[in-house]
Amino acid sequence: MTLTKKTRIAVEAPNTINNNESHLLQRRHHRRVLFLSLEFNFAPFSGNGVLCRSLVSGLLDDTTNNETPNNDHTHVEIRVICAKPHPSTPNLSSDISVTHKNLEIWPVELQESSSHRWKRLDRHGPWNEFASALCCGSNRINFRDCIEQFEPTDVVAVDWHGMLAWQAICTAITNTTNLRWRKDRVNVCYYNFRVYSSSSWGDQGNNNSSDGGTSDNNQFYKEMEQLSCRLADGIICLSEHDRCALHKLMLQDKKVEDEIMNPTCSHQEQKKVREITILPPPLRGDVCKLARMMDQQHQEGGGSSSLFNMYLPEKARKALDYAHQQQGTTISQQRLFLTCISRLSPEKSPHIFVNLLQQLGGVDFLRRHCLVPILCGARSVESYAEEVIQSFKNVCSSDDDDSFWPCIVIDHHLGPKELAAIFSHTVLNVHPCLYDAYGMTLVESAAFGVPSVVNCGGKVGAAALLGENEGCVALDLSGMEEEIRTETTDGKNDSNEEIDGSVKKLNKMLAPRIQHTVSLLRSCSTLAQVAKEARHRALGWDELSCCRGLVEKLNSL
Repeated sequence: MTLTKKTRIAVEAPNTINNNESHLLQRRHHRRVLFLSLEFNFAPFSGNGVLCRSLVSGLLDDTTNNETPNNDHTHVEIRVICAKPHPSTPNLSSDISVTHKNLEIWPVELQESSSHRWKRLDRHGPWNEFASALCCGSNRINFRDCIEQFEPTDVVAVDWHGMLAWQAICTAITNTTNLRWRKDRVNVCYYNFRVYSSSSWGDQGNNNSSDGGTSDNNQFYKEMEQLSCRLADGIICLSEHDRCALHKLMLQDKKVEDEIMNPTCSHQEQKKVREITILPPPLRGDVCKLARMMDQQHQEGGGSSSLFNMYLPEKARKALDYAHQQQGTTISQQRLFLTCISRLSPEKSPHIFVNLLQQLGGVDFLRRHCLVPILCGARSVESYAEEVIQSFKNVCSSDDDDSFWPCIVIDHHLGPKELAAIFSHTVLNVHPCLYDAYGMTLVESAAFGVPSVVNCGGKVGAAALLGENEGCVALDLSGMEEEIRTETTDGKNDSNEEIDGSVKKLNKMLAPRIQHTVSLLRSCSTLAQVAKEARHRALGWDELSCCRGLVEKLNSL
């Protein structure tokens, strides 16, 4: 039976308990955080990197660090261990500079053989190489010595890959060189960005997979996430949906049950094992600053849409100019983009955005309403990404001289200024993911006054912050998922009549949702009302607010 840190402390001698209490008090005044994340600032490709940088930035903020129960100054130092892709990896985004006098970043430099795994956060990503490097020391940095010299008081590990990295570190550290610091006194926080075992997407789009079907993958994620919960002293997740999923995982874990039933396990320990904190991600600082510039522009009498035009990608600018010409107006403030910003990966379901556009009427609908569709996101699974992009172009554009209409594909990770430029011209954002632990772009678009369509039923975490049908528009998008499955079957056992019948049935089921979307696009007052509420809520939850919650959680461990 593996006891948690607090259980081990409870059975130690009294004088050791006093030493531990002294250690905990000292930790409040000098917090040294070891932050473990597969993605951080090297060639970032997803919201994971965005949120990690926001959390680190917030923890280092002077205002946050000075807020302790006795108003005493708390000194915070952070060391980030993250992966760095091999330079030969195709389509890498630019590294993001993150600097602070109390911050050091220790990269695990991945080998060329793992290049195809970059941009993946599932079991087919580079998680194993990441953890192995920390255990066997095959990198340029001697992580074991660096960690022992740093003497962390807290560990924040992102997702199951981060917790496996901490397990590898514990295997490598024997505490023979630094007798002042003990790894079992470190507070370990499992920061869950996504409950993989509860995802409906399984392992779609992985054409190179040979490890079995969805059930095999779900079992793998279940075991990894149960292990992560056991290793942690505290757990944070992003939504009520994920809190329930993690709680269910823990109750199904026999090893956790044994620990709770152990006579030496205190009532407080039992409570901690079951206590999972929900902490919605913040609007990142750089995006928040850009969004607030819109207020200043309005006060000065300028149009907010033109504020970030210099950062619009060239093809987006040309498409916008063309749409304005066809509309017969040059009013730059008018928003014409119908936007989807989503990593091109099966679990993010960008194909649902394509299906929605097809059901709306495709290029004819877009031309009639003078809307320019824009699909943005880094390619994660290449074959899947290519299929989605081609379908998007087929549905949304026309090369015919008489019926030409533009559509835009930007297949790389967008920086904050590019996001600001696109969102300032967006009339409606579509977040196609059926399940998303949070959905960072929902809050980012809201900050620029853009309402979003989101899957209903509490399946997308950010909808709780914005408010379903208050700061976003909740629709049942699951029918869009079913349609793609109908259309992408091999067709070997289905006649054309059977397929046509299925599609007609689906179209009838989807009709109310499509009509709702059309009504939304036509109703400027409704859009404006939702956008106003969304912006108010997004700007009200910043990095400082979020990291106060994280500090409170660490203090409670």
